[in-house]
Amino acid sequence: MKITLNNSNNKEYEALFDDLIQEVFGFSFKPWLKQNLWDERYESYSIIKDNEMLANLCIYKTDMISGGQKLQAIQLGAVCTRKEERGKGLSKLLMEHVMGLYKNTSAYLFANESVIDFYPRFGFKQVQVHEPTIKTKINNDPAKAIKLNPNDPTVKNAIKSRAGNSNIIDCTNTEPIQMFHMLLAYPDDIYMLQNSNALVIAQQNETKLYIADIISSNPVTFEQIKTELPFKDIEKIEFGFCPDWLEVDPMWKPVDMTEVMLFIKGNWNLPKAFRFPATSET
Repeated sequence: MKITLNNSNNKEYEALFDDLIQEVFGFSFKPWLKQNLWDERYESYSIIKDNEMLANLCIYKTDMISGGQKLQAIQLGAVCTRKEERGKGLSKLLMEHVMGLYKNTSAYLFANESVIDFYPRFGFKQVQVHEPTIKTKINNDPAKAIKLNPNDPTVKNAIKSRAGNSNIIDCTNTEPIQMFHMLLAYPDDIYMLQNSNALVIAQQNETKLYIADIISSNPVTFEQIKTELPFKDIEKIEFGFCPDWLEVDPMWKPVDMTEVMLFIKGNWNLPKAFRFPATSET
């Protein structure tokens, strides 16, 4: 069966891809596709028949820092098959093809319970993820920050010029994935802090603040930006990344392994406790 590769902005291919994604996952890639961010780092392998995409597997070629060391890896995502085509081995065929192409490359992916037995067949193992949190009080004036639309050029420019990276685990070339999250996951949660000139993606839930990302072109500490965070009545902060580069020493809480399922393959230098950056996940 023929496997088709796409690694560029191709409108005909994108339409077939988005139609499959909408059917299987229930959302559309269109806001991201309109940004023309699909480049050679993002490879889609698919099976197409009669002008319909039956199955797909994407990889993103990621430059990483893991345990203080540089690492080239691939992240797998958008692994899916149309309902009527399942049980025919299409995902297995795509996995065998991609793993054959990248057999000496470290790989990782996020999955769910429905496929917990699938990826170990290809050498993947599940690892424990931790949640970094701190207890702190925040009662700031919301007017201290400027709320941005993800389509504002400031957002894309900030992502391109970001400086801070974790030495525990981080990605250094995932700008297209970060823009995906801005557009589709956090369109109403993007704030520009005027004094520190940092971009913060955050959501409040009662007294807890979840910070998905902090993006700055200059080195900053959490204490520098804390007084600018536009939130009140905060008692606890959860970070969607390792905050060591912000000079934060958090508590590390193990996450339920049925809720966040990270699988890895290859040579990694992972510490005992880490949090993969949320805005770099596919």
